Amino acid sequence: MAAAARERFAKKNEAVDLRRAFDKLDSKGDGKIDTDELVRFFTIMGYKAKKKDVEDMIWEVDEDCDQCVSWSEFQSMYHRCRADLTGYEPRRLFNVVEFIMNDKDDSGTVSVEEAMQILYLRYGKQLLDTQLEEIFGTSDTNSGKDLTLSEFLQSLNMSQVRQLRSKVTAKTYKAPAPPQKKKK
Repeated sequence: MAAAARERFAKKNEAVDLRRAFDKLDSKGDGKIDTDELVRFFTIMGYKAKKKDVEDMIWEVDEDCDQCVSWSEFQSMYHRCRADLTGYEPRRLFNVVEFIMNDKDDSGTVSVEEAMQILYLRYGKQLLDTQLEEIFGTSDTNSGKDLTLSEFLQSLNMSQVRQLRSKVTAKTYKAPAPPQKKKK
């Protein structure tokens, strides 16, 4: 699939999956995701989260300070995180959304096969195996490997920590050696 065609297809599917994720979290159907709805989702998924951590997760993306995440805030958060090359954008809610988007069959787990489509559309064939191995520890679709929400979030968090640690900072920057003068 050509890169431009893959990108168009990805954006269309991504918009549908993003709306599905929002609607899944917005269990009250009021157009906003609040702390209670996220706590309820985590409980159903068997993920243990402190209420304060869930409140912080909402606070990170709540632009109008109403202690809820609206559809527009949800979209903004998602697109900011997708475009973030620095790794410094808050990603806790984004990672939950990634799980929901990848859990196509609503089983409460994400399989290698389910994740393949999104990762292929985002990264192409060249980086697909690398991305799958980073998240699942394997790129074998026959492995039967499924990740729960807890395992998926832990895997993404570890990947993001590795990304941040590999960045050059003022403390880790090593200037190149000055050019050697040629002797005559």
